Amino acid sequence: MDEHYNVVIIGGGIAGVTAAEAARSQNSEISICIISQETYLPYYRLRICEVIDNPSVKDSLLLHPEEWYQERNIHIYLNKTVFGVAPDNNEITLSDNSRVSYDSLIVASGSISFVPPIQGIGRPGVHTLWTMADALEVEAILRDKKKVVVIGGGLLGLEAGYHFSRMGIATTIVEKMPRLLSNQLDEAGSEIFMRRVRSCGVNVITSGDIVSIKGADESDDSPVTSVLLADGSALEADLVLVSIGVRANSELARLAGISVEKRIKTDNHMRTSIPNIFSAGDVAEPKNFWFGLWSVSRAQGRVAGINAAGGDEVFELSTPPYVLNTMDTKVAVLGEQGMLSEPQYELDVLMDTNSGNYRKLVYREGVFRGFILVGDTHEFSKLQKEIKKT
Repeated sequence: MDEHYNVVIIGGGIAGVTAAEAARSQNSEISICIISQETYLPYYRLRICEVIDNPSVKDSLLLHPEEWYQERNIHIYLNKTVFGVAPDNNEITLSDNSRVSYDSLIVASGSISFVPPIQGIGRPGVHTLWTMADALEVEAILRDKKKVVVIGGGLLGLEAGYHFSRMGIATTIVEKMPRLLSNQLDEAGSEIFMRRVRSCGVNVITSGDIVSIKGADESDDSPVTSVLLADGSALEADLVLVSIGVRANSELARLAGISVEKRIKTDNHMRTSIPNIFSAGDVAEPKNFWFGLWSVSRAQGRVAGINAAGGDEVFELSTPPYVLNTMDTKVAVLGEQGMLSEPQYELDVLMDTNSGNYRKLVYREGVFRGFILVGDTHEFSKLQKEIKKT
């Protein structure tokens, strides 16, 4: 597949697809291609858990049908792995040794699941969940499973636990932190959210430190039977889902000589240390700014695509809201949380444990600075606009 494109995009996530769309809007004449390691057309990653109990929804999760790419003359190559980037030659090499040259390159390679060094983590029955292929693999083996342990109480861990429970599978989420969504919610909000989770039939263990994953015997190929915690307790499980976060898929960029710390360093034009190479999404970190959110990846992809096609767009560095819709409830958080113990803050708090609703408005020195909504989030847009005014 030795080819040349004006703009080459590595990665078929939301950042990569948005970059391609933006590049096409910027210039209708240039050639554009997306190279994706996945077998499936780009999809809504945040919804892959829906496949667990209903694989027929797979096609409805696509960002765009195949015709969308054809109509915009965006070439998309699936199931292709980029083996190396040669900035001096403006070309990339694929795992089949074919080469693709470029005028501008956008690295939107995203993240990969982090697998912790827990004893027994490689046993049959232990899975990660980050791609469509992961979700379909889990779905294919679930029918005879009775007990599932989810390691990690983040977005995908929560959503997976919700779908397992809906299938009648006894589900326990083990979260290492003292409470769920500890980075997003205060203690009261987290408690309200925890009640919602448990009302969905999902057991939650917080401050849970997992020591090992046990099988029927000590051999590495013995399927999982239980999870052992540091306090000596054990949880029976015939499937374990590891969902404790991701790591930037940045090794390709590092080997190419692009400036990388934990993630690819960029300026606010999403340009890397090499002038004709841009980056966007989970793998990118402009001006030490990173949130790992879908909305941020989309915004960065737009800027990278416009600039790779000859434009001059700037990524606005601002704190995005955290929005969650799972466990039959919703969460929306933005700005400062404030504490009653801090005299500069004034808090307007409404909490209804019966309905599962929580609202906290935060004022600092009389100015509206943040909010937390759990359950009823109908005020989200209005409150977000109010913060932007300040």
